[in-house]
Amino acid sequence: MSRTTRIRQVGISLAAVLALLLTGCSSSSDETATSDETATSEETATSEETADPVAVSFEEFLGNPSPAQCSGNTYDLGFDIFSDNESFALIVREGIDRVVAEMGCVTVSTLSDNADPIKALENVKIFIQQGKDGVMLAQVIEAAQAGIASELEAAGVPGLATFVPAPGLPFVDVNNFEAGVKAGEALGAAGKAAWGEDVPYVLIGSFQEGGALSIARMDGYLPGIQKAYPNLPDANILDVPTAADPAQANTNTANVLSSIPKGSKILLGGINDDNTLGMVQALKNANKNYEFLAVGQGASVLDSICTGDLYGSVAYFPENYAAYMIPAMIGMIQGQAVPDTIETPTFVITKDNLSEYYPENVCS
Repeated sequence: MSRTTRIRQVGISLAAVLALLLTGCSSSSDETATSDETATSEETATSEETADPVAVSFEEFLGNPSPAQCSGNTYDLGFDIFSDNESFALIVREGIDRVVAEMGCVTVSTLSDNADPIKALENVKIFIQQGKDGVMLAQVIEAAQAGIASELEAAGVPGLATFVPAPGLPFVDVNNFEAGVKAGEALGAAGKAAWGEDVPYVLIGSFQEGGALSIARMDGYLPGIQKAYPNLPDANILDVPTAADPAQANTNTANVLSSIPKGSKILLGGINDDNTLGMVQALKNANKNYEFLAVGQGASVLDSICTGDLYGSVAYFPENYAAYMIPAMIGMIQGQAVPDTIETPTFVITKDNLSEYYPENVCS
């Protein structure tokens, strides 16, 4: 055999071996790639199956609650409210019931504390023991809120507040100072229209125990009135402590009236409609021929606007509070960032525009 042939044969053999090696490597690489792709696909599929659904933003449902926000889950909430018979509180509770029925995926247990801070704390502890997913607070004694908020934080239960802020919890309510200013502006304009340049007395039913926001609400009345009466004498501005209790509002108004002459013109406002009406009743019982105009807060006793006992009221739309509170509460439970304050709208309602907001309560 020639040297040339031998080299050719060795070259052929080496080529064959190299081909086999390359074939094996290629096959191994393909199998590895296929295996890796299969594993990746399986991991992705498993991840997609186990991942929690992305919660829809709670902001889409503020004022417009829907079962879509629940994403197939159910939520059990607690609700503490300051009264079981005050008109505004009753309407708020009716709104809670309506939203619960509309959503179908939320249940709410309600307890009243009757403006007792100790009872409010007890109610919250009950909700924690019951394992509620979240707690909504509508109690009105500011001094109690810090302890209540601490109980919720220690238990790891989300909470939010309305009417009175609680430390560290989102707050759903109106702009209280602005609500007071709107009431004062309405009173001042109505007084000018009715009495011309006659200077009225002003009675403001205060509620210091309610804390900063209750004080701000009543503080707003005077600057609103002073837009119509910029030179109102200090002696004509009288504070009436009410403790947010219509009976006390009535008694303390009667005491103040002892210093107001017969036949005087009087502008007055209270912390809510019930308290304002307690003050009005004192004026009517005084038998001093007073002429008065009263604007309340909350628009929860609409019939009194029709009768004239109230000239008007700043509407907070208590029937809609739940439509903001419950979506915000669910957003918190779902782990979403809820702002410190969620502000709800207000409008002054009088006999002239009552039908625009509450057509079913049109004055006859």
